[in-house]
Amino acid sequence: MDAQDSEPRIVPVLDEMVIGRDKQDSLDAARYLRIPEHTVSRRHARMRRSGDGYVIEDLHSFNGTFVNGERLAPGDWRRLRDGDEITLASKAFVFHSLIVPAAQNAPGIVTRSVDASDLTRLAPLHEVMAGDTDLAMQKLHAMAQVGIALGAVTDRETLIEKIMNFIFDLFPQAERAFMMLASGEDAAPTPVAARRRDGAPLDWQQLRISRTIVNDVVRNKRAVLSVDTLADRHYGAQESIIAQALRSVMCVPLLLEGECLGLIQVDTSSDPQAFREEDLEILTGVCAEAAVALKNFQLYSDIARLLDGFVRASVQAIEERDPVTAGHSFRVAGYAERLALAADRAEIPALRDIRFSREQMREIRYAALLHDFGKVGVREHVLRKEKKLHHADMRLLALRFQYVKACLERQAWRDLAQRQGREGMGREAFLQASAALEAALMQEFARLDAFHETIQRANEPAISSTASPPELEQLRACTYAGLDGGELRLLSDEEYAALSIAKGCLTPDERRQIEKHVVDSYSFLILIPWTRDLAGVPSIAHGHHEKLDGSGYPMGLRGSEICTQTRILTIADIFDALTAGDRPYKKAMPLEAALDLMGLECRAGHLDAALFSAFVESRAWNTQEAP
Repeated sequence: MDAQDSEPRIVPVLDEMVIGRDKQDSLDAARYLRIPEHTVSRRHARMRRSGDGYVIEDLHSFNGTFVNGERLAPGDWRRLRDGDEITLASKAFVFHSLIVPAAQNAPGIVTRSVDASDLTRLAPLHEVMAGDTDLAMQKLHAMAQVGIALGAVTDRETLIEKIMNFIFDLFPQAERAFMMLASGEDAAPTPVAARRRDGAPLDWQQLRISRTIVNDVVRNKRAVLSVDTLADRHYGAQESIIAQALRSVMCVPLLLEGECLGLIQVDTSSDPQAFREEDLEILTGVCAEAAVALKNFQLYSDIARLLDGFVRASVQAIEERDPVTAGHSFRVAGYAERLALAADRAEIPALRDIRFSREQMREIRYAALLHDFGKVGVREHVLRKEKKLHHADMRLLALRFQYVKACLERQAWRDLAQRQGREGMGREAFLQASAALEAALMQEFARLDAFHETIQRANEPAISSTASPPELEQLRACTYAGLDGGELRLLSDEEYAALSIAKGCLTPDERRQIEKHVVDSYSFLILIPWTRDLAGVPSIAHGHHEKLDGSGYPMGLRGSEICTQTRILTIADIFDALTAGDRPYKKAMPLEAALDLMGLECRAGHLDAALFSAFVESRAWNTQEAP
């Protein structure tokens, strides 16, 4: 036979098969496989039955024969195991075998034309129905599809659905099938799926099941085949079997390394001889593959929970450094997820092409949770800064004003004492001079108090750009004499610069430290060996302070350079920053005011207007409303 097409094929292997480029005239057509490609030698390799298995040898081919990537030495026989990957030049196979007692054993392989770097999964097995070639090949093909399909499924629900579909392909005589799974190692299995041959689902929550059969299979961890259930002395008297009129039953445990994950039962009520030993062997093979796939899903689920727990713990540890903003990352993650769902379902023309898979939604969530992770490297006095000047700076200013007042008072009374010494003022004149001195001091103290109040007002951060008070410039130039006679400035240049900040409370140097957290977040996140499904987390988080017009940071990205996921994260982050009531440097902005301000940002070309529209229409900030 020839192997020329690119679709997967099943090639049965009998006692011997030669694989090569040319037709083997000395062999029957069923004993050779012709691959008409120049990279394949005329007689390339040979497979043959050996005891209870199969072996393969390379026939001194030019390009070699490989098993699991290892090149065979010409003339040396290599025993094949189920699942071995065989490569001959640009043709790839996977060998599978289910050897059962029969008059004729016919293993098979599926072939496909591929690149040398590509291996296609093949699904061979030994057919047991001598003389019934069509049925044998049908079952062989179904088994091949089971192996291929179960290896490609990425979630448990789809896996269960596919298994139930394949059951009826493999066993045309089956009328009903159901699967039971255990929630834990010591837990009793419960039904998760049930189906009739016509496709009608059974209500597995009300499914009547023979607990005798189930308990026998689970307890003994062995398959059960009852050819004629009603005549079977073990099961014939069971009420559930009689009530359901079950005549022929196969029940096979889902075993993996001694652990019973559940079972699959296939039965019929019409034919007492519906299933035979060879059918049980095939169902056992299906259950073996299903058990591996289910265990893998369980392990994936455990790993996913572990990763989720690590991410949440990391976020909580970061936010504990700044308790006043605790909860920010979790809220942003919630907003981002709901906005992503809204964008996925939106009818806005600009968003119609947006479709997020379940993996991409998870990617957005992790990026949102970890977007501020770099703040772990920001000094706490900067991270927790509430106003333009730190508490210690304001305390120092207050002490400076008290010191200036003390100096003024000391110098005034000193001058009066010196005048008394020079002029020898009488009591009345001294009292008048003292009163005048007190009045002058009170006037100057009031002036200093006004200056101090100006500083306190200027110290309050502004959400939008605000000009500093004009008195601040006057205060900057104001000096007094200290106790040592030196000049004392009320306000230093650094303090004046901080109080003159037009927006927010950070100095340029402090803002650079804060902005650096974006780069630090990225530097941390790229160290994590993310799976392929989550590989975008670092880049999504990296750009959450970018703006569409290029005025953002740290890279100054523009327009299409910013991915949709990052634009979603940016909107969620800004919304929480505006509306959160836990910020010490500002009060929570009312919802309408926050949305109006974000609308202005959209019109200024900073935010994605279409996504913001979806955010508003879906009310993505409301946890009680589904988008």
